Amino acid sequence: MIILPQTKLIKWATTSKQYYIDLGYKCENLNDIFEVDVTDLSHGSTIKVDVECDFCGKIKQIVYKSYLKLQSDKYCCPDCLSHKKKTRNKDGKLEFIEIPYRNKDWLFNEYITNNRQAQDIANECGINLRTLREWIASFELCNKQEKDISHIKKEILEDLYITQMKSSIDIGKIFDISEHLVMILLRSYDIKIPSRSELTNRYLYKKGGIEFLRAYGGKEENRIITSCRLQGINVSEFDGFRKSKIELIRTSSIYQEWRRFVFERDKYTCQCCGKVGGDLQAHHIENFSSNEDKRFDIENGVTMCISCHSPSYKDSFHSVYGVYNNTLEQLNNYIESKKLGVA
Repeated sequence: MIILPQTKLIKWATTSKQYYIDLGYKCENLNDIFEVDVTDLSHGSTIKVDVECDFCGKIKQIVYKSYLKLQSDKYCCPDCLSHKKKTRNKDGKLEFIEIPYRNKDWLFNEYITNNRQAQDIANECGINLRTLREWIASFELCNKQEKDISHIKKEILEDLYITQMKSSIDIGKIFDISEHLVMILLRSYDIKIPSRSELTNRYLYKKGGIEFLRAYGGKEENRIITSCRLQGINVSEFDGFRKSKIELIRTSSIYQEWRRFVFERDKYTCQCCGKVGGDLQAHHIENFSSNEDKRFDIENGVTMCISCHSPSYKDSFHSVYGVYNNTLEQLNNYIESKKLGVA
């Protein structure tokens, strides 16, 4: 499903100006960039939004109006759809029916790990042997002579994966087996596989990933590559940046993850007025633009609702203190004033 809460940066345009004004957004100049809650996007919006696959948890970006046309309570990414059948129920809602033999994990477990005969699997699935063999070949599972993995005990795997925080790819290289087989072993030993958010947190804040991304994003050639990817063009077609360096950072995955961590820590609650959920924004306690080393520091972020945060709203933090050179003292004063009913 679509990831909530989520906001997008869009431009004020004549065609949609009144629509967003009616929703409470404040327009000053056409073509100005403003932040809008994803649930407020117009039904014809071509903005790409982040959607999480309900089956594998992967995050994909799809055009908002295309997402609405799915008419489904669930979203299935292309990878998962390869082993599912699409159908609609009596209410017209999309449903996804699992087809086991089209799932590589399932077929690997049955054909390789459990060493079952192809004919037996075909009979169970109600298909002919030829069809099953075509899927076996497409997943490159023809060779049943897998390496002996009996020496990879649970405690060894737990130490590598949980304690040392090595990836499934790293572990596969250690034992000269496939990443896929490592994942099968993790599941068979009932070793908890971290969520996407937990893996991102591990990479960014425990394995030094944040330093790498800061260095990567600071290089001109890498900014060009990122800009071309967002524009959907080749590097050879690059003719200038469509967004400033700060805009690119604010729309990057690392920035979105920073916001998510701040929201999760604060339990999706505005720390100024106590509002839960809705139009939430992550405020940088010390300015985003002038404190590069603290842009992705979770302790430098605080959850605020849009009316307490955005300069477009009367008596909001930024309308009172401006949008530059903000401090912790200002934040504390603002929170205190909200408690006293002054702001």
